[in-house]
Order: sequence, then C-alpha cells, then structure tokens
Amino acid sequence: MNSDQHRETLKIVVQFLQLGTLVLGVAGMFLTIGRRDATLDVNTAEIQQLRDIASDLVKTSIQTTTTNREQDRRLEELRDRLDALERRP
Repeated sequence: MNSDQHRETLKIVVQFLQLGTLVLGVAGMFLTIGRRDATLDVNTAEIQQLRDIASDLVKTSIQTTTTNREQDRRLEELRDRLDALERRP
C-alpha cells in the first residue's frame, strides 16, 4: 500500500508539473502576442510620422519649385531691362 501511495503522489506531482508547464506555455504565448502588438503599434505610429514627413517634403518641394520659377522670371525681367539699357545709344 505504501508504494501505491507513493505512485499516486508521484502522479499528482507529475500532473501539477504538466499543468505548470502548460500554464507557462500559454503565458509565454500571450507575452509573445503582446510584444507583437506593441511592436505593431510602434511601427504604425512611425509609419504615420513618415507619411507626415513625406507630405511635408512634397509640399516644400512644390513651394521651392514655385519660388525658383518666380526667381527665374524676375531674373529674366532684369536681364531684359539690362539688355534694353545696353542697347540705348
């Protein structure tokens, strides 16, 4: 009877170890999923920031192009005025 009690105790210990291993495995899965979710949240925020930066760069590029065209137009006007002055007798 003593060895039967020992076997039962051993079975219970093994079952508790299996349960503990299972709980740790499930907890590990939840931690992994949580980390992935956090990483996705961070990446989403960074992508939005990159979109904003790209949008600002496009706007700046358009403004610069417009400014350059305006400066080119003014330079052409100045060149025309200088040419007109040089042609005077």
